[in-house]
Amino acid sequence: MRKILLGVVIAGFALVIFISVRPFTSGLTLTPEPPQTNVPEEEVVLEPAGFFTVRQGESYLALLVTNNMSETVTFSLGHEHDHLTFNPRDDRLAPGRTREIDLLVGHQCPPGEIELPAYLRAEVNGERFGLETVIVLEVIPGELSMESNNGEIEVLWNGEPAPGGVLVTYRLPGEEDWRVWGEAPRLAPPDHLEAGNHDFEFMARLGEVESPIEVFKIEVEEKVVEEEEEEEPPKEQKPASAPSAEPDEIEHGTIPWDGGTYTGPIKNGQPHGRGLWTHPEGKEYQGGFVEGSIEGRGVMVFPGGVEYRGDFKDGKAHGEGTMKHPHHGSKSGIWKDGKYMGEKEVDDSGDWYKN
Repeated sequence: MRKILLGVVIAGFALVIFISVRPFTSGLTLTPEPPQTNVPEEEVVLEPAGFFTVRQGESYLALLVTNNMSETVTFSLGHEHDHLTFNPRDDRLAPGRTREIDLLVGHQCPPGEIELPAYLRAEVNGERFGLETVIVLEVIPGELSMESNNGEIEVLWNGEPAPGGVLVTYRLPGEEDWRVWGEAPRLAPPDHLEAGNHDFEFMARLGEVESPIEVFKIEVEEKVVEEEEEEEPPKEQKPASAPSAEPDEIEHGTIPWDGGTYTGPIKNGQPHGRGLWTHPEGKEYQGGFVEGSIEGRGVMVFPGGVEYRGDFKDGKAHGEGTMKHPHHGSKSGIWKDGKYMGEKEVDDSGDWYKN
């Protein structure tokens, strides 16, 4: 708090006025009734990067977090919107550094202008405090298109391979009703189509976004029906020697899992082995699963093109890996519970981490 001393002389009398002026930090507002702290509010700054326009399924720089203190600050960010995600959502910020925070927009985020209250919770030397600001952005519809490469249909979202959840429909030229062809990215002619070369009209849909109607010539191969071999009747066995059922038998298939679709090995109704999981919001993972948990080596792709390739544990980056961002380069090293710990260095005593 600063005080300004003003002196005014009125009719030969000196009048002294004290005016209190509160420092102002652009884009920064303390949360209502913040926790008691000895950290001056101007030492950690949270400010929006300015108004921006972004397509569904893409990301954009939204916030700047600056640490003007002489100590490292640990912070986390939050908001209340189902289709928006901060990247990163939490981090450790060294003294004198500024962290750029991107906002990832889900593929099915409703278009229009959004005023998004954003909240920061931080801690330094055991002291906790909170900040808040408002991000203003406009979401515009993404672009959905289709191509045919050597008779294979490819669906594109904003010029890149489309995420899971894109529904592709078809009809013969001249027909009015659309029928379901399949769901991207795995598209194959429906089983009931007659063999031969056919011209079909195609249209893709993701949420409320539809692609232009395209006409492609598709070759439908003749289905080969394999004759089932007659099984020999089982030999009569004594009850004591009858084999027991195997509850842990692994099978392959496609099941709903964690809000999306999983394809790959399945054990006891859960993903187990190397498989592929896709989510309607554009998140995709391909790699190891252990009894319904993402574990082992794999690749996770987030909305907006952010990609992590490396070790996972309990669904989070854990171990050695590399995070690549389409606009901010890459970060390689050691990760723990989804947080970047630093580069990996090796000396005579073993591995250690450098933050």
